[in-house]
Amino acid sequence: MSSTSPCRPDQSLALLQFKSSFSIEYDVSKLWSWKANTDCCTSWDGVSCDDFGFVIGLDVSRSMLFGNIDSNNSLFNLYHLQTVNLANNDFNFSSIPAGFARLNRSLTHLDLSSSNFSGVVPQEISQLTNLISLDLSYSTLEVLSPDTLRTLVSNFSSLMELHLDSFMSDGYTSATSSHEWLSAIASAKLHHLQVLTLSGCELGGSIGTSLLNLSSLSHLDLSYNDITDFPQQMFHLPNLKVLDLSHNFNLTGSFPEFPPGSAIQQLFLAHTNYTGRIPHSIGNLKQLTDLEVGHCGFFGPLPHSLGDLEQLAFLDLSWNNFEGEVPSSFSNFSRLEELDMSFNGFVGPLPSLKASCMTIARIDLSFNEFSGPIPSSYANLPNLTHLHLSNNQLNGTIPPSLFTLPSLQEMHLDQNKFIGILDDEVFPNSISSPLTRLDLSYNLLEENILKFISKFTSLEYLDLRSNNFHGAVDPRMFTSLKNLSVIDLSDNIMLLIDTSDLVITIPSLSEFAASSCNLSAVPRFLRYQPHLYSLNLSDNQIQGKMPDWLWTNVENVDLSNNSLVGFEHPFSNHSSSSLEYLDLSSNHFEGSLPIFPSSMRYLDLSSNHFEGSLPIFPSSLETLDLSSNHFEGSLPNFPKGMDFISLSKNKFTGAIPLTICNSSWRRIDLSHNQISGEIPSCLFNSFIMDRYPMSVIDLSKNKLQGMIPDTFGSECWLEGLNLNGNQLEGQLPRSLANCLYLTVLDLGNNQIDDTFPFWLEHLESLQVLMLQSNKFHGPIRRRHIANSSFESLHIISLSANSFTGHLPLEYFPSLYLKGMYEIDNHQTSHTAMPHVFYTFLMFPNKGQALEYASIQIPELNAIDLSSNLFDGEISTSIGDYKSLMSLNLSHNSLVGKIPSSLANLRQLESLDLSNNDLVGEIPSELTSLTFLSVLNVSRNHLIGMIPNGRQFDTFPSSSFEGNSRLCGIQLEIDCNPKKSGNVVPPSDHANQSNGANFDWIFAVAGYGSGLVVGVVIEHFVLWRNRYYLEKFMNTIRFFQGKRPRRVRSLRRRRN
Repeated sequence: MSSTSPCRPDQSLALLQFKSSFSIEYDVSKLWSWKANTDCCTSWDGVSCDDFGFVIGLDVSRSMLFGNIDSNNSLFNLYHLQTVNLANNDFNFSSIPAGFARLNRSLTHLDLSSSNFSGVVPQEISQLTNLISLDLSYSTLEVLSPDTLRTLVSNFSSLMELHLDSFMSDGYTSATSSHEWLSAIASAKLHHLQVLTLSGCELGGSIGTSLLNLSSLSHLDLSYNDITDFPQQMFHLPNLKVLDLSHNFNLTGSFPEFPPGSAIQQLFLAHTNYTGRIPHSIGNLKQLTDLEVGHCGFFGPLPHSLGDLEQLAFLDLSWNNFEGEVPSSFSNFSRLEELDMSFNGFVGPLPSLKASCMTIARIDLSFNEFSGPIPSSYANLPNLTHLHLSNNQLNGTIPPSLFTLPSLQEMHLDQNKFIGILDDEVFPNSISSPLTRLDLSYNLLEENILKFISKFTSLEYLDLRSNNFHGAVDPRMFTSLKNLSVIDLSDNIMLLIDTSDLVITIPSLSEFAASSCNLSAVPRFLRYQPHLYSLNLSDNQIQGKMPDWLWTNVENVDLSNNSLVGFEHPFSNHSSSSLEYLDLSSNHFEGSLPIFPSSMRYLDLSSNHFEGSLPIFPSSLETLDLSSNHFEGSLPNFPKGMDFISLSKNKFTGAIPLTICNSSWRRIDLSHNQISGEIPSCLFNSFIMDRYPMSVIDLSKNKLQGMIPDTFGSECWLEGLNLNGNQLEGQLPRSLANCLYLTVLDLGNNQIDDTFPFWLEHLESLQVLMLQSNKFHGPIRRRHIANSSFESLHIISLSANSFTGHLPLEYFPSLYLKGMYEIDNHQTSHTAMPHVFYTFLMFPNKGQALEYASIQIPELNAIDLSSNLFDGEISTSIGDYKSLMSLNLSHNSLVGKIPSSLANLRQLESLDLSNNDLVGEIPSELTSLTFLSVLNVSRNHLIGMIPNGRQFDTFPSSSFEGNSRLCGIQLEIDCNPKKSGNVVPPSDHANQSNGANFDWIFAVAGYGSGLVVGVVIEHFVLWRNRYYLEKFMNTIRFFQGKRPRRVRSLRRRRN
């Protein structure tokens, strides 16, 4: 407010005395302009006066004030002050001065937020009976009890705004339910209260209905709390315009029906557990400008009425389970500024937008199932800055005019099916695009867009990988792009023109990738890039030796899967090297290792022909992979800071050195060597495990002896432990139960002598348990079945032990009734994968292993209880284990009939009941198992005709042999009922094998919470026909992103 009278001397004196309380050192402070002999009403920042020269407003927010304000401060001599704003300063944890009570006649607005006041709120504040607005947000004040809060605000009969954001952040309200706090406010008779913000106050539980008493409320912010429910009636408060419940991750509920005439303008429910459908009555919110419900649980199609919200400016529906087509009414939007519908299940064409929608700046429709072309209306959006359409099924050609939009800065069209040829008409000579990021990767685009690349003068990021681009690439085409820092040309058929006689510089180039581009040499122009720090030329045919300049010019180098044979020069001094990441795996390097630079942090030399002993590695090294080489000798000492090491598949011998316990391991793989001796007890002890949380230990396929150390610490972070294929003995260490995050446990093929480890049942993360080929014994039985018994287990092998009694399936409830991994495709399939670690998990096998690429099979559910001493009948309840894909009960002493309820296992692919004492007929219902590709019921006492139809006509005779009373086309024995006898002779078990088990090897890779299972098939014993094997290999090719091969049917022809 401007003053018609000059500032009164007593007013300016009081302000100057207030200023002298602080040290003002920066001209950005508003108090910098406060000078003596100048008019405080007209010349001083943050000061406003009335027509009589009295100061009525003081705003010194963000003025870099530091110090204390005591109750005698001259500030409180300004008796006409109506507004005081001290926000965003630092009052050094001092108390709020009680002197504010001296302003009780005039003060209406007080803002003390983010000012580092502490202590209790003085009761004198309650004397400010004329307050209209009070803001104590983001303070370090002591939390008020509900009664004290009620007393404090009960005198504020005129209060219209109360801001207490993050006010209760010291945990007090975790013991006090949120409705008590809110009741204290609602019961204070604040009849004029319009704005209430309690964001980040640690309010928890139910909030109750007390806020319904605040009938004047227009703005309510309860975001970033832990409330669990919210009354639907609150949506119907007559004056409510803004409601923010976002980031209450445990808040459940659904939208009510919205009546006509609702005043709501902004709804924020993002990051809650709100679910249900968007009601048709959403169209009654005619004033709605913001609807943000991202990261919730809403589902179903969108109502057509949503498009009737003509005032809508911000619409966020991302990360839900919406489905169906987008209503055509979306074309009604004319004021939309941001549209985010990403990570849902929308199908059909992209939503069309009005040509008059001139305001829209951001569109994100990525990670859906949209199909068809990009609407032509998208090319007429002059203010569009960001367009994200990635990960859909879009096809056709990209509208050329998209590239000429005047404001478009980022365009992400990757992971679609765009095709077509981009010709000269797309990019006229007059084009000047503001694009900074262009991602066209993983499409079917043809013709080289690079010939137009010089048109994009602002380009910083270019990703063209995995298309059908072909032709020559001349590096000189990039030299005019001064801001271009990232180029990815990978997985295309491009020829980089050799410019070895030229020095070509791309001024800002920092990352260059040309993986799988049929390169035969490292392009020479790359050595002249002054800012290049990341280079990926993997999966090419690069021959010869690694260029010397890579050691000094680049930080990250990936030359894996090439044909390199060595290094250009021996290394002696790398003091100037900046190389941190080097991947030379899967090449043809040989000989001994060189000395590596001291800057090295990641080194992968796996799958080469290196040999000899190991050098001393730099202390900075964190990750080292030397697997699949020819190193030999004793295990070396390694730097303490190392995080991951793999020496798998070498020829190391001797004991594990005790120095291994001095390193900060998270993942160790020493498998497939000839390491002997005992496992050092310090490897698992509490000091190491507590201090350096470990994820995976793989010591499998060695010659380790003795007992497994019982030294797993109380804070064990182990996720995977593989000791398969050693000579370990004794009992399982009970301290293993401390490893609450254990996901994979493989102790198979040892000499462990123990009973079944029920004491592991509380491990909620345990998914894979392999105990096969040991000396486990006794019944798997307990008095009571725990509710949490192995609740995540979905792969279990107990074969080749001496377990007795009835089958223990009831102890594995994770396989009961439903599948273990019902995956949300919109979430898990797009999660970024961190560094992968492998550990081989083996079912009993024979023959030579054939190893294939790892694939992600998180839904695999398998049980192998074969080669034990189980007896009794197979319960009909087996049909309730509907997630089972593989079941092996062979080589036991099971009796009774094959239960027809097995037909309920619709996912079953392999069933082995051979070498038991089963009787009766094979249930005809099993022919309904359409996924069943492997069946073995041989060497039992089965009778009658083998069922016909579907897969049963293709199973070989070996699946049924040893049952002398069986007949059918599979055995080429006619079924003649007149010749059937009543006596069933015993099956011929004399020649039965002791190893007729599932022959699987699983390479299980952990990603923190997921599994990647790489299947290694040994001797193809499990997959007994070529047809199923080829189908299975096509599954692998699909997960690798490769084209499936034609499967040749080997089904027996019928005459």
